[in-house]
Amino acid sequence: MPKPWGPTTTAIHAGKHFNPTRAVTTPIFQTSVFELLENREGAEFAAAIEPPAFYTRWGNPNSSEVEAVLAELEGAERALVTASGMAAFALVFEAFLKAGDHLVAPAAIYLGTEQLIRRWEAQRGLTVTWIQNTLDLDEWAAAIRPETRMIWVETPSNPTLALTDLAAVAALGKRHGIRTVADNTFPSPIHTKPLRFGFDLSVASATKYLAGHSDVVAGVIAGSDADVVACWHLTKVMGPTLDPMAAWLLHRGLKTLALRVRRASDNAQALAQWLLWQPHVARVDYPGLPTHPGHEVAARQMETGFGAMIGFELRAGLRAGQCFCEALEVITRGVSLGGVESLIQHPASMSHLKTAPEVKARLGISDGLLRFSVGIEDQPDLIADLEKGFQAAAEAR
Repeated sequence: MPKPWGPTTTAIHAGKHFNPTRAVTTPIFQTSVFELLENREGAEFAAAIEPPAFYTRWGNPNSSEVEAVLAELEGAERALVTASGMAAFALVFEAFLKAGDHLVAPAAIYLGTEQLIRRWEAQRGLTVTWIQNTLDLDEWAAAIRPETRMIWVETPSNPTLALTDLAAVAALGKRHGIRTVADNTFPSPIHTKPLRFGFDLSVASATKYLAGHSDVVAGVIAGSDADVVACWHLTKVMGPTLDPMAAWLLHRGLKTLALRVRRASDNAQALAQWLLWQPHVARVDYPGLPTHPGHEVAARQMETGFGAMIGFELRAGLRAGQCFCEALEVITRGVSLGGVESLIQHPASMSHLKTAPEVKARLGISDGLLRFSVGIEDQPDLIADLEKGFQAAAEAR
C-alpha cells in the first residue's frame, strides 16, 4: 500500500526494502551478474518479473529502488527506468503500436519524439493526425479513427508550452478504448500527475528535472503493472537498461526534486512577469501568466506552481537571439533543461538550425524565440544576466 507521504518524504524513504545492507544510502551495485546461492534460484529468477539480483539487464537493486520511488511520485502501480528518455518513448511505441496503426499527437512536439514518429511512419506505415490547437477538444475528438491506438500529449508542450486538458483527452481515450500517454518531462510529478487525470502512461526524460543535476541520462515509464511489465519484457530483449551508477544518481537527485522544482518554478514565475515589461520582448510564453491561452487549464491540473520553462520572443529576430545568448554569464547556453543551473537556447540558430522553415513554423519556432530553463539561482543574479542579454541584443547588427 502506498504511504500517505509528501513527495520529499517519498523520494527519501520509498523503496528502502531494495537496500539489503545497513547503509543509510543504498550502495551502488555495480555488477552485471549476481551469485545464485542455489540452482533453483536460477530458474526462479529467470521466470520472475524484473528480479533485482539476477542479471542487471533484467534488474538491479539500484534500478528497483528508484523505480519504487518514481511509481509512488507518479501515483502509478509500477515504473520502469531506461537508458534515456527517448529509450522510454521508443519502448512505449514498440510495446503498444504495430504497423498500420494510427496515432494522434500535438503538431508542436519535442523534436526527438517527432523523429521517432516519422521513423514509424516511413518504416511501419504508422499514420498520424497532428493536433494544431491542443486546447481544442473538438479537434482531438475529430482526429479519432477506428484504427487509432494511441493518443500522445505533452504537458506542457516542448518548445511552445502549449497546454492540453488532460482529463478531457483521457476521457476521450477511455471512451474509444485508446491508450493515452503523457510526456511529463516539463512539469515532473511535482506539478502534474497525468495518471490522476485518467492517462494510462506517464513517461519522461529523467535526465531533466527528475535527476536534476545535468549529470545523468535516463528515462522513465510509469503506469499500470500490466503496461509497465510489457515494456520491461521489451527492455529485457532490446537492452536499453539504465546502469546502476545512473540509477543511483537519479535516486539521489529525486531526494531534492520537490525543493528544486518549486524553487525553479518560483523563479520562473517572477522572471516571466518581469519579461513581460521588457521593451525588446514581443511575447512571453509561460503557463503561470494570465495572458497564456492555457492558463486556466494549467491552473486546474498543475500543483504548487507552473513549471520552470519560459519561452520568450525577441522583437529583433535571429541575430538578436544569437547575441543575447552569447552575452550571458550566469545563464548557460545549452539545449537541455531541468538542472539546478539555468539554461537557455536559441532554437533558430542551435537545435533547429537545419530544420525546414515550414516545420519550424508548425513547431512555433520563430527567429527570435528563446527557450529558457530557469534554475535555482538567486533571482537578482538572473535578472542582471538577462539585462546583459538585452543590451547585446539591442546592439546586434
